[in-house]
This record gives sequence, C-alpha cells and structure tokens, in this order.
Amino acid sequence: MEYYKDTLWKGTLIFLICVLGGVFYFKSEKVFQDYSGFFVYGTLVGFWLLLSSMHKRHLVINHVQGCYQIYIKRRLWEEGPLHQIYVRLTAQTDAYGKCFYSLIINGHGLEVLVLANLSDKYEHMEFLGRRIARKLKLNYFDYLDVSTRHVIRHRPPLERDEELQVWGGAVPQ
Repeated sequence: MEYYKDTLWKGTLIFLICVLGGVFYFKSEKVFQDYSGFFVYGTLVGFWLLLSSMHKRHLVINHVQGCYQIYIKRRLWEEGPLHQIYVRLTAQTDAYGKCFYSLIINGHGLEVLVLANLSDKYEHMEFLGRRIARKLKLNYFDYLDVSTRHVIRHRPPLERDEELQVWGGAVPQ
C-alpha cells in the first residue's frame, strides 16, 4: 500500500498562506501591531510539515514471513510482527453527543493511516473495518476498549517468565 502522510496538504496550505500573507504584509504600510513573527513562524512550520511529509510511504504486509514493513524514501523504516499492526474503528463525539466513526490502520512504528473518515453510520463502518481486516488478515478492534466485537487473528508469542515458572525440582538446561 502506498500513501502520503496526511500533513502534506496541511503543510502546503500553511506554507502558501503564510508566504502570500507575508508578502502582502511586508509590502503594505505598517499599522499598530507587528505580525511579522507570525508569518515567519508560519512559513517555517509549513515548510517543515511539507518537507517531512512529502516522501511516499510504503506499507508491506508479508503473511509468509508474518511481518509488516514500512518504507519511507525506499528505505526500511520499521519492521515488526503482524500482531503489532491492526485496523481500528475510532469514535469522536461532537458537541451534541453524536458519535462519528472513522477507520484507521495503526501499529508500532506506523503513523496513523486513515482509511475512511467520519461517518455517523456505525454498522457500515464496522462492516467495512471487519472486511478490510479480514482481507488484509489483520487484527480488528472496535472503538470501545473492552468489546466482544474485536477480532484477533494474530497474538503475541507467549514468553516464559523464569521467575514464575514452577519446575519439578530440577531446572532444565
């Protein structure tokens, strides 16, 4: 899956607005307040967001090896087992208490990737999220932390805690 980070358009917009606003501000007559710092700071922040987001990201889900890989600028950025990446339904509430749902892919070392944005139809978004997770063979989590609607396909490996192990008198070597 190839994608750009979503701050690319935000950085471009901030950069263009601050550059154009700064040009008009510095050409106009100065009034009572000095806004030059705002335009300089906005230009720098917009430029930084633009530069940090402009490289294409590649997410590779390898089921044969049981891992995922994230590439930025064709360089391996992060690699991990499949139990560390998931599809999740998230919820946001507006001022009137109405819930809006969105679907994301997230995980360890992965930037949040929005798959579907803000819908008030819970059943449709849940169906879509479960279907995407099933097709990609990833874990699916509902917006509630404790829910019977979670679908776990990959579990972390069990680790043996040597301090808690009870052996029959002899410690195996």
